[in-house]
Amino acid sequence: MLPIFIGRFQPFHKGHLEAIKWILKREKRILIVIGSLQEFQIKDNPFSFKERKEMIEGSLLRVGIKNFKIYGVPDFFNDTLWTGKILEIAKLKKNEVTIFTKNFWTKRCFEKIGTRVKTHPLFFSQLSGVKIRKKIFKNERWKSLVPKEVLEYLKKIKGIGKVKLLQELPEKKIVKFIKKEVKRSELKGGIVGISGGIDSSVMAYLAKKALGEKVVFLWMPFVKNCLLQKNVLSLEKKLKAKIRKIYLEDAYRKFLKSVPKGNRISEGNLKSRIRMAALYYFANLYDLLVVGTTNKSEAELGYFTKFGDGGVDIEPIGDLYKTEVIEMAKRLKLPKEIIETTPTAELWFGQTDEKEIGLNYQKLDTILKLLSQDFKEKEISFLTNISQSKIKDITERKRKNTHKLSLPSVCEFKNF
Repeated sequence: MLPIFIGRFQPFHKGHLEAIKWILKREKRILIVIGSLQEFQIKDNPFSFKERKEMIEGSLLRVGIKNFKIYGVPDFFNDTLWTGKILEIAKLKKNEVTIFTKNFWTKRCFEKIGTRVKTHPLFFSQLSGVKIRKKIFKNERWKSLVPKEVLEYLKKIKGIGKVKLLQELPEKKIVKFIKKEVKRSELKGGIVGISGGIDSSVMAYLAKKALGEKVVFLWMPFVKNCLLQKNVLSLEKKLKAKIRKIYLEDAYRKFLKSVPKGNRISEGNLKSRIRMAALYYFANLYDLLVVGTTNKSEAELGYFTKFGDGGVDIEPIGDLYKTEVIEMAKRLKLPKEIIETTPTAELWFGQTDEKEIGLNYQKLDTILKLLSQDFKEKEISFLTNISQSKIKDITERKRKNTHKLSLPSVCEFKNF
């Protein structure tokens, strides 16, 4: 029976180390599985897979432990798929392993499939990564709770500062950012384009928190019976502020009459660019900063219209993946119907983000987060059960759309 020890190790601490020692007094070798493999640089998961792996390796080797292997597994949001992937990584069947954990959810997942689960006794007074991160943030004593190797490693990678920085919720940072950028611009406030979807609703809520009455909300549907109208009305109630509505269908149709017939993409992107023009009209009229609503998933993929929804002054959620924006919306207690609405830019009838991308945002974000940690396409395919061809589609899309993230090229003469 192979013992498998599972944790997120954010960070690896003395409780983990003593548990591994205790297991190895009874077993010849151990498999250590790092969970939430894809997550890093967020409040509950500050460290990357590589950083966590190096913390564990350094700590075990320093005390003479060599009979271990370390693997990582991403979140699947499905108990059976998650346990199955761990067994696949171990190359063993469910009756050939023993899971060591004190985590109730992990225990339940493996017991459900009939795998033996044991509770190790050595987690010093409920010592956890959460407790250590909180102590770091509050400048309380914590250094004695981690192995010496971890302490040295955290100093080397500036991990202590990283934990402190990430313990503050992103919504608080965004509110400060909006205030600072509006002040720096010397404008009177901000304007947010509302769609009824989750990204613009999150931005509207945070802009209102940052700017109070100095923010304008503009909803720009192209049809009067817009499917997201109920969401916009729910958001109005949540904001306790008026959302101004202008219908752009006439402007759109008149524009199309003056140009050659286009295709679905050119005509769809035109809608986004007309919205951008309307936002800047009001921004110029009232001296406002245009607040963007593009998230990191969309930015990395180039899934936005250049000089359309990408034409803004600031992007407060531009460093948050879509799934992180969703979690933020839940914390902000935005209306349930907004959080559960299928993401769409409404550029043509029946258009949705996930249809165009070919993946839901949970899977897309997992791929993007693993790519950013230098995992290869083949590795990501194995870890996620997503076809390599689909992952290649994502990497190609990223590569082809990098131009959207750059300023226009300038022909320079002074350097010739």
